[in-house]
Amino acid sequence: MTLPIKLKRGLKANLPSAAPAGEPLFTTDTHELFVGTGKSVVPIATSDPTLANRVEELEMHRSTVSSTYSEEFDTLAYIDSEKTTAGIVGGRVTPTVTPDFTEDFSTTNYFDESNSMGVTVDTTNRLIRNTAGIKNGIFYAKPITIPSTDKVTINVVANEPSAYAFSEATRFSYSGSVFSQPMGFTDRTNRTWKVALVNGTGIYAKVTNPDGSLSFEGTILPFKGNTHTLPFQTVDYVVDYNNRVWFSISNSSLGGLVGAVNSDGTTFKDWYTLHFGTMIATSMTLDNQNRVWVFHSVSPYTRLHVFNSDGSLDKDMLNILTSGPTPYLRSAYDPIRNQVALGIMNGNFFKVYLFDSSFRMIRNIQLTVGVEHSSIDIMYDPVLDKYIAIQTIYTSATTSYAVKLYSLHPETLAQTTSVANINANWVSRLVAEGSNYHFVYSSNVELNKFYLATFKAADLSIIDSSVTVSTYAGKHYPFKDSNGVLRSLSLTSRYETNQAIDEYSFGASKATVTLEVTNNNGLEWRNAIPGEEITFQTPSTSLLLRARLDSPTANLSPELYGYRVITGTITGEVIQEFVSTKLPSVSPIAHASLTADQTLQEGSINWYLSNDGGATWESAVLGRKHSFKNPLYADLRVKAVITSPSGSVKSPAISGYTLTSSNLLLTPAKTGTNLTATMSANQTLSASDTFTKILFNTPIHDELQQFDKNLNRFIAKTPGDYLIVGSARIKSPTTSPNGLHLEIRINGELHKVLSSIVSYSNHAWCLNGSSIVQLKPGDYVELFGYSFSANGVIEALPAYSYFQIKQLW
Repeated sequence: MTLPIKLKRGLKANLPSAAPAGEPLFTTDTHELFVGTGKSVVPIATSDPTLANRVEELEMHRSTVSSTYSEEFDTLAYIDSEKTTAGIVGGRVTPTVTPDFTEDFSTTNYFDESNSMGVTVDTTNRLIRNTAGIKNGIFYAKPITIPSTDKVTINVVANEPSAYAFSEATRFSYSGSVFSQPMGFTDRTNRTWKVALVNGTGIYAKVTNPDGSLSFEGTILPFKGNTHTLPFQTVDYVVDYNNRVWFSISNSSLGGLVGAVNSDGTTFKDWYTLHFGTMIATSMTLDNQNRVWVFHSVSPYTRLHVFNSDGSLDKDMLNILTSGPTPYLRSAYDPIRNQVALGIMNGNFFKVYLFDSSFRMIRNIQLTVGVEHSSIDIMYDPVLDKYIAIQTIYTSATTSYAVKLYSLHPETLAQTTSVANINANWVSRLVAEGSNYHFVYSSNVELNKFYLATFKAADLSIIDSSVTVSTYAGKHYPFKDSNGVLRSLSLTSRYETNQAIDEYSFGASKATVTLEVTNNNGLEWRNAIPGEEITFQTPSTSLLLRARLDSPTANLSPELYGYRVITGTITGEVIQEFVSTKLPSVSPIAHASLTADQTLQEGSINWYLSNDGGATWESAVLGRKHSFKNPLYADLRVKAVITSPSGSVKSPAISGYTLTSSNLLLTPAKTGTNLTATMSANQTLSASDTFTKILFNTPIHDELQQFDKNLNRFIAKTPGDYLIVGSARIKSPTTSPNGLHLEIRINGELHKVLSSIVSYSNHAWCLNGSSIVQLKPGDYVELFGYSFSANGVIEALPAYSYFQIKQLW
């Protein structure tokens, strides 16, 4: 991938009077180019119009890709416990000193079982939680011996998860039209889109800004004539890196369609017909080359179309899987391996297929038996580096179904599974929220009754499944809006037609851990706010501690991981660190912006960022955009060094932070090698047992002029990783046996044998293969053939004999 060109941009009226020597500046309103001299800025467009035009062209094809993560320390998912020396207490990070007593629940030595009620000590995982079925447990510790003091500070490590409850439902659709397939999502500027198909009209869209104000509302991608009517089977969407929204629709009678709109709702790509006829499912995903993958189920095949970001069709693979049709089709993208996972229901099985960036199937797996109308979904979890999948499975009787959860390794598809204790014949798509996932489900046992369920991605355990959403007929489509609020759009039967849509919202209720402490055997209990010093009336050498574990639901429990007792007033300077684990981000990471909710008191907090997993730390200023020295790394982490000076009464504390990572994306065809070369004539390999260069002398695509057709070689101009693809068709031989090697040579030396064959017939054959190589400027690549017999002929057929190179990074 080509490194992003760093240009300072802005209105000409805001052009600075001076800039560092050599720094380029571009005016976005007048499209002029300036350069800093150290003491001033001077225009260079008049002296070099070619350079100015090139800069303007790059600006037109550049877009910012960003990802925002917020941490409030309500879980331990992104905390590096091995490197963090500061205390994580009560949703805050603050310095602690060496405690006089520490409990990590590795034993039950200090667990007062006789007085505790409704709690269980898990020494394996070192925590206390409520016993199954209990919402309000209480933990008592045995007496703790301490040095004589009237001052103590209690620090706690706890997990306080939230449970959701149904809040309200309002009508989303307008009367007089028939609606179907509602969806909600956020775009790359954090606006909330709520859309639905309107029979015979188009897509109704309502787009709101994060502050709740309306961005626009109305019909987008209008249908033409009477060809776009019910029944619509499925609809899917992706938001590309240019903030365009793509839609794919399947229709059992009329086939499938793909269309796209700009961020303001205007049409970017009008409806494009994928296939005429029976098309019963569709799914979309986006790769890191800004290509839109569109899978669709057409009897009896599963097919794939891939579109470039400019709307052109990049790939049309009609029959990638001869296993269809499937009523359920879901896909997910793994940015680390640049691969796509496709999940389908077929032949009463849930099957998952992996495809590489060249659309080749590299692995597949057949999962649990289900039924043809079972529902599925699959997502990629960047923290766990796993595919998380869900399926409803038939168990025995007509109305007996269960929910099955999967965690699949993205390279091997090795699976971890869990069958939830939920009777559900249908599940919605998954919605990720940190380390948890939500879905809505319905059951034949309770007709038209829908519930919200939540499970942990780490161990696939169900947290809650008791939240009633609605009792009206109509499937739900849950999503998170731009403010992180869980919502759902659903077809409903409570209005004049059963083709109306309601919008649901949910409120979160938090599970809590509350501590109390006494130094007089329980005569007076004091609230122990984590991190705050408690002063008793008289000194003592013994403490009793208790913790209340309260939860809004019996299926969701807070978790107490341990506590520390610090005696006496904290004295002396304390310098400690908070270090995160890998955070969700764009890939790669060129820039980051950090803000924090912090209280300095009398101390200080210094912040650092790393995009290489903590190998190097770079100092960061809150609220200021930070540019990494190497923008190609993709492991984002944050560190805070907290200093509490000697004699301070209260220490600095961090209550949360928000980190936005970003990089720049240029249209792939404009920024890297994209070469295809063919042969102008057949070539005879007259010398047997001798390697001969294959005469590829006709470049088809060579925008960067890197192919020397006289020397039949590619010469690299920029450093990077390149994908080399070679293919050669051998004309029917006159001798038997016969054979050929096909190999890549770099700078005249053998790099890799792409293919080799020995034939005992007189039929023609084709050899091909690919390899990824690292090249430096001036390195050259050639393809050579080695014939086992004289007079082997390579045929100049462009569909069979070709030489291709694509720059990856």
